[in-house]
Amino acid sequence: MRTQAVGEKVYPVLTCGECFRLTGWLSGDGRCDACVRRAQLRAAYRDSHSGWVSVADTRHAPTRAPTRPLRARLTVGVSPRARAREVAARWLAYVEPGDTGPIDPEPGYELEIARRDEVELTDGTGILVRFSSVTYRFADGNWQQIEQTKIAHRDIAVPAEFPASLPVEHLVEAWGDYQAAIAAFNRRIWAAEDGRRESQRQAGEARAEALREQQHTSDLLREDNR
Repeated sequence: MRTQAVGEKVYPVLTCGECFRLTGWLSGDGRCDACVRRAQLRAAYRDSHSGWVSVADTRHAPTRAPTRPLRARLTVGVSPRARAREVAARWLAYVEPGDTGPIDPEPGYELEIARRDEVELTDGTGILVRFSSVTYRFADGNWQQIEQTKIAHRDIAVPAEFPASLPVEHLVEAWGDYQAAIAAFNRRIWAAEDGRRESQRQAGEARAEALREQQHTSDLLREDNR
């Protein structure tokens, strides 16, 4: 089922008839790729004569962000200032300071990063280009993948799979829209976190001010018992 008005997007925006997710590709019976694969897997399990059923995890394995060659990393280790510049550069590879995360590199900070891959369609008629997100955490001066994703499908209101037969410029626009949706999610998360931190800071200042005002109150009391 098509859900967009003609002319709004150059790529297809469809709704899966089974899970109701937005998608850029539907099977002949109106289902998205994930629903088709899930149905095929269930059918294979029910069929005792189907043979081997692969349940391999197709998710991306946790990875570290690319690092510089060994010589460059050894040079960085000699100079703390150079090391700080290297860490800052890695931080800025994914964070828009003050927009999608803190201004300075922060160990333990997490955000979502858009990824893309492709897989053969279940009916063997072509290739499906897929977009997804993964959770990265900044640790030891670099980004490390720790989760598949923390984003629910309902949080991203753009399709994430398209037939590779679409014109390349259509796929480029779809990929750009998906990346923008991931960035918007990161901005929402950071805005909430930044607000929480600011509230904590203001509460801390208020407590500190109250303590300063109440200090030495006992000095105002006479001790001669008269």
